[in-house]
Order: sequence, then structure tokens, then C-alpha cells
Amino acid sequence: MRSFVIVLALLAACKKPGGTRPTTDAPALRLAAEDLVTVRRGELVTGPRISGTLAASSRSVVRAEAAGSVIEIGPELGDTVKRDDLLARIEVKALGEAQESAEANVTSAQAQRDLARREVQRTEALVKGGALAQRELDRARSQLTAAEAAVEQARAQLSQSRSQLGDAIAHAPFAGVIAKRSVNPGDVVAPGAELYEVIDPSTMRLDASVASDDLSLVAVGKAVDFAVRGYPGQLFTGKISRIAPSADPVTRQVQVLVDIPNPGNKLLAGLYAEGRVAVEKREALLAPLGAIDTTGDQPSVLRIENTVIQRVTVALGIRDERAEVVEVTSGLAAGDTLLLVRAAKNVIPGTKVELPAKQATGSGAGSMAGTP
Repeated sequence: MRSFVIVLALLAACKKPGGTRPTTDAPALRLAAEDLVTVRRGELVTGPRISGTLAASSRSVVRAEAAGSVIEIGPELGDTVKRDDLLARIEVKALGEAQESAEANVTSAQAQRDLARREVQRTEALVKGGALAQRELDRARSQLTAAEAAVEQARAQLSQSRSQLGDAIAHAPFAGVIAKRSVNPGDVVAPGAELYEVIDPSTMRLDASVASDDLSLVAVGKAVDFAVRGYPGQLFTGKISRIAPSADPVTRQVQVLVDIPNPGNKLLAGLYAEGRVAVEKREALLAPLGAIDTTGDQPSVLRIENTVIQRVTVALGIRDERAEVVEVTSGLAAGDTLLLVRAAKNVIPGTKVELPAKQATGSGAGSMAGTP
């Protein structure tokens, strides 16, 4: 609709045959604010795009190591825990009875060993006095050796029983936060059943992927600027810690792990993040891509100066496709007002224009510049 308004205004202005140049007394074109953008200085970032899901760098799923009924649970979802804090206790009567039996076996074996030790001492004295033959001492010593072995075996069984009984108590593997609780008191669990999930939120990890074509621009230690869904307008920064040695055979994407400091535990696991690897970052004069006309031999723009449209040839540098801006190395200055290409059809340089009372800046020159 705006294009039709502009064409009609031009036709009204072109009174002479050919109509290639507006008359000095022709009414000015009235421009819409959404068709105008402003050249500005800002931060230009280039690099391959990266996207993925946030996860905690340290994560542990605590599982049951014994079968039985859960008789006690510790923290709730979101609670902080210290290393070795109680998470859950499982009732295992059979293991308790087995430990008591093993303790009794140790006591009995030690008594038999002590008796065999005294018998050796008595037999040694009798053999020395000639009252008994040497073979009796050998027999006593053999019995002592067997008794000592029985003590060791009983102790091993007791240790095993205590270990199995300890398996009925689940502890926090490290200091962190409870991310998930999967059991309630009274639940009957089997070995391997999930009880809790504990994470350390102080450091997050972005499990992302990058196109294999951009692999040469990605390296361990490179900075990554990204935005997280749920935090509009905020930028976060991390560093690449690992790069997968192979690409996905279907998508041709390469997995990249990015370590992210998380002061205040602001970032949450599971959130979607999108950004880019910062290959190059610098201050530059920026113009929206939508204002650049590339149909001629050289790129140009329609600049409005003193309410008159002028065509200006420009030299361009690197571009940020995601932010939809391009670096202008010559031809423009910060603050110049440009007409977007989509609104410039049939507009003739030299045409007088009427600017809106409150000029708006196009999205390409404003909020998108310098964002990941």
C-alpha cells in the first residue's frame, strides 16, 4: 500500500513529459516511519551460529543399590545438599540379620583361634620336655593356621554384610541442588531404581551443534555469545571446552560443548540457547541490509538529506546475517537516515520528502545489531 502511495505522489509531481525529475513546486512525498532506518555505530559480531540446550556440568542420578521399602527420604526438589547428606533410607531386614550373624561368626572364629594358639603354646612346652612327639606340635600349629584363616573369612563376611547394609542408605554424591526426586516413603524399590537427581548449578554447559561447514571457525577456548529463551534482551558468554571428533552422519552437525559460569544460579538446565561463536567482534558503522541496493555495479543507498532523497554509493565490509546489518566503510556517517529498498520502488533521487514527526529506526539498524 505504501508503494502505491509513493507512485501516485510521483505521478502527481511529474508534470513534464518523461517525468524523470520532480518539479520544484511538487508536493513532498510523505514517508512512513517503518520505511526509514538510521545508520549508527555499534558492535559487529561475526561467526558461525550455534544452538542447543543448557545442562549442568556436574549431574548425578542416585539409584538404589538394595531392594526394599523406602522408610525415609531427605531433601525435596530445589533443596541444597552437602556431600554425603542423607537422601533416602531403604528398609532391608534380611541384611540386618545377615550382619548380626556375621558378627557372631567373627566372635566364634576368634575364640577358636585363641584356643588353638594356647594349644600350640602347651604342646611346644611338652615337646620340649620330651613328653610329646614333634608331630603333635605340627598338628597343633596346623590347627592354629586353620583357625586364623577362619577368622579372616568371618571378618570378610562381616565387611560384606556391612557394605550391603550401607547400600540401603543413599547419600548425596557432591554438594549441589536436588533437580529431581523420584521416590516417596513407602515405595518399594529394586536395585537400580532412580531415587534422586543432583546437579551442581554453579557451572552450566551448553550442549550445542554447529554446521560442519563452519568447523574451521570453531576451536577450544573460543568465546560464545548467546541468548537464552526465558531471558529476553540478555546476553550470556561462555567458552568452548570440547568439540566432537565426528559429525552427525544425517545432519552434518558437529557437537560442541560450551562451559558457562552461572553466578547466582540464574541459568537453568533444560533451557534452549542460541547464539554464535565470536570469530570477530569490533566497533563499526552499521547499516541494515534492507537498506542496501545491490542491483547496480556498486552497492548504494537512498539517503535523505535536507528532506531530499539522494542516491549514495557505499563501500561495505563484513556483514552479520543474523543481526541483518552490514559494516559501511565509506559513503555514510552515523545518524544518516536511509530509505529501505522495499519502499524505494520508483523513487527518483532528488525527490523532496516529508519525514514523519517521530522517525522510527528499522529493526536492522537497532535492536538486532551486535546480538548473537
